[in-house]
Amino acid sequence: MEVEIDEPREFYWRGMGYGMYLRKIGLGKKTRFFLLAIVGLLMVLSVYNIYRVFGEPLMIKKNVPIYSFQHQGKMDYRVQLKPNTILSETYLDSDEVYYSKLVESIDTDFSYRYTADQPAKLKVIYGVVAVVEAPEMWRKEFPLVPETVLEEEGKTISFSRPFSFNLEPYQEYLRKANEQLGVSSREPRVVVRADINVVAESTAGKSSEKLTPSMEIPLASGKFKIGGTLSPEDSGALRAAEMVPNPRLQDRRMRAVLFLGILTVLGAILLLWTEVKEPVPVREADLIWRQYRDRLVKAGKEFSVPDDLVFVPLGSIDDLIKVADEAGKPLIFQDATAPEMKPRCYVLDGLTFYQYTITDFEVVTLQNDMETVFPSGEAVQPARD
Repeated sequence: MEVEIDEPREFYWRGMGYGMYLRKIGLGKKTRFFLLAIVGLLMVLSVYNIYRVFGEPLMIKKNVPIYSFQHQGKMDYRVQLKPNTILSETYLDSDEVYYSKLVESIDTDFSYRYTADQPAKLKVIYGVVAVVEAPEMWRKEFPLVPETVLEEEGKTISFSRPFSFNLEPYQEYLRKANEQLGVSSREPRVVVRADINVVAESTAGKSSEKLTPSMEIPLASGKFKIGGTLSPEDSGALRAAEMVPNPRLQDRRMRAVLFLGILTVLGAILLLWTEVKEPVPVREADLIWRQYRDRLVKAGKEFSVPDDLVFVPLGSIDDLIKVADEAGKPLIFQDATAPEMKPRCYVLDGLTFYQYTITDFEVVTLQNDMETVFPSGEAVQPARD
């Protein structure tokens, strides 16, 4: 078997008037193939991404608002009290607890405002009703504000309509309903509801929207709080398809090209600056000669040890080196001179000769100038020139 020592490979690069040696990076065959495959796959995906991105149009259709609006309804109220010796106030503000027997009236200010971003012909139809109901049993409507129509042209339309009501008519209706049905209503209440319908006719088209402010008052208890949807608001728009620039298309194209460029450079680095460096099998004799050649004396083919000397076999080159150091004798190396012979190392000390017979086992030289590992597990650093 030929001696094959793994030396670092280098290639020469010249530019700008000077030369420079760059050492290739050694990788295992599978590792290098895996990295190249990953980069290749990413490049294929990147090319597809470039094809897809550059295939997108510069202008796209998009539904954009051509008429936008917002509107809000509101029910503000305060409660007027009957004369009594318990509370000194004449009115109670909103969001308080009220006693049914002390309520004279509920004074309400119903308002509405509609605002758009461009002029239009505006028409608002509204009315207010009080709905007395026992959920899942019965309901009865009582008008509070008759249906009213307002018309204006412009961007805004608004109104404010005050009205008052008291609870006694609704409580009386509840009492009669319970008497006629013979059962007590569960969770009876009165819902004061404003129905608002607004129609806007503009150059962009026609829109119709609804809004329903309301207040809810329980009728079964002696005290209550007013709930409901007192201040609803909403917004909307008429939309139309228009051609607009494709958002961030140029940025996505630049990123796609840049990513492919980075992958190309990375692939070139893997191809040019890396190489396969698998473990190289060599003879142990060659490695010993390489490692200890400064101490070894190479014997010729005619060299032989006299038969009358005491023979001491040793199990490793390290043991033989220890003997040579102790005796102050040189290490003698004799390579195989015939196919049936094995390389040997000797130390002659008087009438005794110590011998280490080098095996024919192959060992592995680790790549990248790393240490050499023998079959016995011993490690030897490679010699430096």
